[in-house]
Amino acid sequence: MKFDTTRFGQIDVQSEDIIIFPDGPLGFPDCTRFTFIDEDRAVPFRMLQSLDNPALAFVVIDPLVARSDFHFDVTVDDLKMIKTDSTDNLLVYCIVTMSRDIQEVTVNLQGPLVINPTQKLGHQFVLVETEYTTREKLLQNADEQTPGQMIPNTVSTSTQNEEAVKKQAV
Repeated sequence: MKFDTTRFGQIDVQSEDIIIFPDGPLGFPDCTRFTFIDEDRAVPFRMLQSLDNPALAFVVIDPLVARSDFHFDVTVDDLKMIKTDSTDNLLVYCIVTMSRDIQEVTVNLQGPLVINPTQKLGHQFVLVETEYTTREKLLQNADEQTPGQMIPNTVSTSTQNEEAVKKQAV
């Protein structure tokens, strides 16, 4: 299928590359179909292009690039929204606010995008009662980053946390 975009011109998207956000990202309830656009020169950034609004494309990044300790919990009900019962294999991205000065680039860690790649479903979660903000400096922990480091799962269920606590208590 062909889609027009303001940033990339006309793009050809295979149906298996379309990710559905049933509620749309926050502030964009009418934009439910997205696809990733990757450019080698933009790594580690990716573009999440709306297929419903040609002018809407989010720059996204793995949240662990901004905070190596990024982690949040989801409930079983949360997982049902993206048709899964496990946090295994979920993709997590955060929206980036770009700036001409790389030191001023920020990441929204309070509103992660969680994608179930098997079902091609995504949802933007809003983390409450968290230390994360919507404008975390991307390079705040640049000295801690190790190229090629192992990336842990950033999402866990409340049940997994309860099991971990029980194991620690024993």
